[in-house]
Amino acid sequence: LGASAGAACFRALQDNAGTKLQKLLLSDNGFGPAVGEAIAALLRSNRSLEWLDLCHNRKLGDAAGAALAGALGENAETRLQTLSLTNCGLGPKAGEGFAELLRSSRSLETLNLSVNPELGDTAGAALAQALQANAESRLRTLYLSSTGLGPA
Repeated sequence: LGASAGAACFRALQDNAGTKLQKLLLSDNGFGPAVGEAIAALLRSNRSLEWLDLCHNRKLGDAAGAALAGALGENAETRLQTLSLTNCGLGPKAGEGFAELLRSSRSLETLNLSVNPELGDTAGAALAQALQANAESRLRTLYLSSTGLGPA
């Protein structure tokens, strides 16, 4: 798809408030930070999407990852159950954003942050603390392979 088509796609979905779209699989499309911001804008208000796969969009980046997490946290009516962000250039800022999301998320069941080696130990610890703090979490699967987590 590329950056401009990707951003246009997400803006169109955001403009169509009545969409019933449940799954969106967009791995390996060359999306960068601008598309990440467009996705975040969609996630702030979307009530139908249950599965979002953005894997292997290496240029998405840390700030966009944090924006996605923040947008989901702002949407009390989100139905998103599965979010896959394998190999998306996420780092500590995104890790902190997802930790904050997991403190309150009531819909997310699967979160895949694998192959983002810049996440590191700080993000891993924040994610663990967030899961401990949320007794109502529905998260059942958390993928953290190749995320720069060191020995305990």
